[in-house]
Amino acid sequence: MADVGFTQFRANLANHFDEVIRSRSPLLVTRQGSESAVVMAASEWERVQETLHLLGSRNNAGKLFGAIAELDAGRGVENDPTTDIEDGA
Repeated sequence: MADVGFTQFRANLANHFDEVIRSRSPLLVTRQGSESAVVMAASEWERVQETLHLLGSRNNAGKLFGAIAELDAGRGVENDPTTDIEDGA
């Protein structure tokens, strides 16, 4: 993760925001004698929150990891979600 000192972050705030949004990568902002903070695009934060929610239940996490293992083992089924399975159209 990229990092920047607080003084430089403050002096170039718009540029740092633009880069975080463009790169979709978080930026660690450090301060001497204080805890650091992370700046990230709001959409990335929402994805992190969704992932934490989905993996927060042991049962749900097990199902997700099981499905990934099936796909990795070549047992996946390809479907086009834009077609209706019953009438094939």
